[in-house]
Amino acid sequence: MSRYPSTFKDVPLVLTEPFILRGYRSTHQPWSYYWKSLFHKHNETINVWSHLVGILCMIHLLYYYNQRLKFFENAHSWPFVVSLCTAIIMFMCSAFAHLLHSKSEKIHKTCFAIDYVGVSLHGFGSGFLHIYYSAPQWYYDKIEYQYIFILLLLGILACFLNCFAQYHFHPPYPPLKRICQFLPCGILWIYSVIPLVISLFPLNFPLNSSSSLCHLGQIILFIVGATFFAFGIPQRFWPGALDFIGQGHHLFHLCIYFVTLLQMHGVYWDYEKYQRIIDQRSKPDLIFCAGSMISLILWDIVIVWYFRRRLGAKHHVH
Repeated sequence: MSRYPSTFKDVPLVLTEPFILRGYRSTHQPWSYYWKSLFHKHNETINVWSHLVGILCMIHLLYYYNQRLKFFENAHSWPFVVSLCTAIIMFMCSAFAHLLHSKSEKIHKTCFAIDYVGVSLHGFGSGFLHIYYSAPQWYYDKIEYQYIFILLLLGILACFLNCFAQYHFHPPYPPLKRICQFLPCGILWIYSVIPLVISLFPLNFPLNSSSSLCHLGQIILFIVGATFFAFGIPQRFWPGALDFIGQGHHLFHLCIYFVTLLQMHGVYWDYEKYQRIIDQRSKPDLIFCAGSMISLILWDIVIVWYFRRRLGAKHHVH
């Protein structure tokens, strides 16, 4: 801890988190200081490592499911690849944002703008996965391409509004900032899980398949994790006691890790169960699968670049 003795009083207000009192890293240090902080205890250590482990896990799943689905030979597995790639990007964006953001206010805002790219992509990849493998056939037939197009728009909107809130609002933040950030992400998530909700309805307990258990589990875990994050639970009840481990953001990251695991396994079991039906569909187009993901990445990069440029101009004026 001697390396990171800063309290919330020692760093700019924009870098502090409510109810987190200690363990902040100093600003305006060499980049090596932040990279080396990966191996030391501070209030972001768990946030960084939880998603670095997530990256390794997703890479392992890419290999694991390639052995079973034969990605290069089986066009019906391509939506699976898209979702795994978006999950890897999401974990990467989050891990590096939490590791490097403390250097300055401008770097902080840029890092979390990049983090929102990951959130936008993961929401898109989740929906892509759910509509193709887990939606009932009647729903898939009715909404297939419209669903992906709307998902793409919601992903762009989530990234834009989060970056806007980051740029536009200043501490002490009004409630409108949280609405701008959580509402579009919530809509994107709800839209992405609609195929799962339709496939689960009506809920008959005990659930009769592993995939249904995974789908219900990932929905519950996401809601639990988002509640911890949004309301600062449990650290709001013990300010300063959970600075290094156990704060709501740590628990949210842990929930997202398990949500993604349950999502991948649940959808794979759906594919095993409905493979005959899925294989009878027209084969997914590689340009459509890869192109929709790349299109979202490019739109998100433009949004981040635009707000970073506005931020740079604002700092220059001041």
